[in-house]
Amino acid sequence: SAMLVGVGGSGKQSLARLAAFTSSHYAFQITITKTYNDNALFEDLKALCIRAGVKGESVTFIFTDAEIKSEGFLEYMNSLLATGEVVGLFAKDEKDAMCGDVRNDFVKDNPNLEENLLNMYNYLMD
Repeated sequence: SAMLVGVGGSGKQSLARLAAFTSSHYAFQITITKTYNDNALFEDLKALCIRAGVKGESVTFIFTDAEIKSEGFLEYMNSLLATGEVVGLFAKDEKDAMCGDVRNDFVKDNPNLEENLLNMYNYLMD
């Protein structure tokens, strides 16, 4: 994780996009609309987590102060930076399906760990 901080117009977004490109990362930035809300943010974050965790792609998420539509957005970003996940982002059935998708990789990469949903979910989120 990284956070770029600086005055407006100093090139933070350009630097983030350049770094993502040179690192062969998928760069994603939310598009704020009149109807964009917490649920839409959760859907975008779910898609990014699936892309990074299940599909194994490198992802760069660009989030600027102009995209903070509610105070909740800051809380979700803080949680994401602090713990690597947003509590309540995935329902149990979604977690189970994702764990099933990474099961073979988990077993191959962690032969000594017990094969359970908690270990596989932690593997997925790392």
